[in-house]
Amino acid sequence: MRAKVLCLFFAGCVLLANAPLATSQQPDWQKHIDWCIGDTGVIECPQDVIYPECLQQGTIAGKKGGRACLLEKGIRSAKDKDCDNAFRQAKVCQCHNKPAQEQINGAGKQAVCDYLKSKP
Repeated sequence: MRAKVLCLFFAGCVLLANAPLATSQQPDWQKHIDWCIGDTGVIECPQDVIYPECLQQGTIAGKKGGRACLLEKGIRSAKDKDCDNAFRQAKVCQCHNKPAQEQINGAGKQAVCDYLKSKP
């Protein structure tokens, strides 16, 4: 009897250990936004950029350029309750990757804005 109980206990532990955590189930659109936050590369659609300072690539004098700059502006906009601009920056940052841009668009303005608000 004790062996059966131990077996069931360990089987349950194995199942729990192999179950994905809720936090690891991040939607792709959030992954695309997170990628932008960390990327200081070129923005392939400069005509859509409303912040000229973000057109500079890399990090100069401690200021991030490129996509990271756009998302810093998007995060600030989200925290300032300007969800229209926050949503726009998230989509512009992925203008080189149409499927990613479509996923961000599909998530919707409010979800993207709320996600950006959660960022430091």
